Amino acid sequence: MQKKSFGYTNLALNILEKILGTRFTLNGLGNIPKDQPVMFVANHFTRSETFFLPYILYKYTNRRVRCLADNHIFLGKFGDFLRSIGAISTKDPNRDNIIVSDLINNSYDWIIYPEGSMIKSKETRNEGVFVNYTPYRIGPVRTGSAVLALKSELLRQDIVESYHRQLHSITNNNQYNPYLERYSTHIVPVNITYYPIRPGINKIQKVVARFLQNIPKQILEELEIEGNILMNADINISFGKAINLQEYIATSRNLIQQIPIIKGETKNNFIIRYLRLKLTNHFMEQIYSDTQINFDHIFIGILKHYSETKIEIDHFKRIIYYTANLLQKTRRYRLNSSLLEENLIHMFTDEPNTAFSSVFDLAITQNIIVYDKNTQIITINKECFEKKTDFHQIRLENTLQVIANELKLMENINNIIKKTTKINKEELIYLVYQHIYQHDLENFNHQYQTFFDEKFSKKPDIGKPYLLEDNLNNDSVFADLGIILVHGYKSSPAQMQNLAQFFNSKNIPVYAVRLSGHGTSPLDLKNTTWQQWLESLNRGYATMHQFCKKVIIVGFSTGGLLALYKASQINKDSKLKAIVSINSALKLKDIRAKMVPTINLWNELLEKFDINKGKIEFIDDKPETPEFNYSRHYISSVVELENLMQKCQQELNKITLPILTIQAKHDPVVNPISGDIIFENINSKHKKIIKPDMWQHNILTGQGKETIFKEIANFIKEIP
Repeated sequence: MQKKSFGYTNLALNILEKILGTRFTLNGLGNIPKDQPVMFVANHFTRSETFFLPYILYKYTNRRVRCLADNHIFLGKFGDFLRSIGAISTKDPNRDNIIVSDLINNSYDWIIYPEGSMIKSKETRNEGVFVNYTPYRIGPVRTGSAVLALKSELLRQDIVESYHRQLHSITNNNQYNPYLERYSTHIVPVNITYYPIRPGINKIQKVVARFLQNIPKQILEELEIEGNILMNADINISFGKAINLQEYIATSRNLIQQIPIIKGETKNNFIIRYLRLKLTNHFMEQIYSDTQINFDHIFIGILKHYSETKIEIDHFKRIIYYTANLLQKTRRYRLNSSLLEENLIHMFTDEPNTAFSSVFDLAITQNIIVYDKNTQIITINKECFEKKTDFHQIRLENTLQVIANELKLMENINNIIKKTTKINKEELIYLVYQHIYQHDLENFNHQYQTFFDEKFSKKPDIGKPYLLEDNLNNDSVFADLGIILVHGYKSSPAQMQNLAQFFNSKNIPVYAVRLSGHGTSPLDLKNTTWQQWLESLNRGYATMHQFCKKVIIVGFSTGGLLALYKASQINKDSKLKAIVSINSALKLKDIRAKMVPTINLWNELLEKFDINKGKIEFIDDKPETPEFNYSRHYISSVVELENLMQKCQQELNKITLPILTIQAKHDPVVNPISGDIIFENINSKHKKIIKPDMWQHNILTGQGKETIFKEIANFIKEIP
């Protein structure tokens, strides 16, 4: 194999990766032994694995890896290209000798797909041994890769031992490679997981169709599925713990070597016959148990294991959420980012959620579920899980069955899913909202300890988020209305305490959000973004979404901006029914805020020249309510506030919810024109503006706050 040719291939695939936007993530690179011959054994789902897996290994480890490729694609110039990068046809009569020779001498590593062919259906079962189900063959996974790896190790040991016995008739001293004694063949199991797997016309398919006509149906299917994988999927490649064959065969070889009379080759064949199936099952177990679990696995697993044929959509989402969190707690499985806590809560934020909507729409399209929007009930078509689909069309016609087949081998995960599907509705609501809330408290405690500052930090009770729901009606798991309170910039949830108690005294549950970076110390706020503040609001929203039929967000200052932005992003069926914007900071009065962009630009200029002297990182001031607020502005966080102000103003015309705008006439921090801008630019039919004759910015804690509280309460009563 020409090294230059392999380098060109690496360059071409690198460019292709950037063009297609393919997202490779790698795990376990440290498991690949250095300076040792390796046979990589991997699961086989797409034809493109033949090209990208050697590329990935070369790119990240500088290892040159050869592979077997289907003999049908060794045609013309493309076949010449495959040979130039070291690929060998599955029908090459010398393939086994070449593989064994490369491994003995550590000339090249090899990738073998022990399944023997692409398993498009992912239907592999563990029936004591791993069995593949394909149209060509139903039977145990091929043991050829194990045989070749074992043979290379046994022959190398024979060569080394014969040299030391000075058997010149077998080994020529002049040609003996002393490095052989340092080598041991290793098998590294490789799991390749794709997420998401989706059918649909793609650019690669369109390009091929322009140049070729009458494309066979099987090739069209591969272009459609694999084109979408290359362009839109996360491709996770995980390298498992290496199997050192010198150690693996040691006991068996020592025993058999003691048998007299039998020739060495016969002894080796006996060892191979004894270990081939055992070794194959060993690494196949490692391959399949290392599957990266993603959102689709949990989605289809719940549909399969749910005992009824009908399920409420919110209950379904809660099962997904709780199952994923149970999996996280076990620490036994590799989870795709779609199952991380920060992504899962978006099922409950009433905003577009790609992970859920993508697989949900696919399930509807492929007739696995029927959804009634009026009742919000999902009907599960259980027959789809037993439906027989053509092997070469199953990835297109019954995609989720393919994913369900992949899940079959993971018995423990299926048991967890079965367990969560049996939790009753009321208990699951409690478990989910408590989990989200506790996660918020744990996050605050961690941030508080990390950023604690004796000069700037307040007591923990000032900064932590809180949920007031003790006086909910015990006869029902649901509250009719819940209120989310969002504090201002540099402040803390305690700022909203009086308003929270006012509403809670009226039997309304209240969640006071802690915006990221707040309630700890100014340094914590330094590197947070406005998107992180929004995520904090979304976590509070996800909590209230569980047990409140309707939700209202009351935001003060920066919290008001976040409430406005949230209102501009929700879907039509949202539980969010109104917002209250109090002294929202669209325009600031303080002249120092106008200086911030210039200061930030100056700081960036100094950074480019690696100059620290002269930087202005923060501005100190005396806040109006020092018991709640930081007394230090970091320039970077003020820039984030400016970004939020601009983004919010751009989105105002999307707001159609009922809204109450409150803007103090003599606000010393926010330019009072902010209230008018909000009122005039929103498209709500039910909107109201109040301009109290007040001189402070924080009108929720000072004199006259009771009047503001009553105005908010009256507005809520008037909401249609």
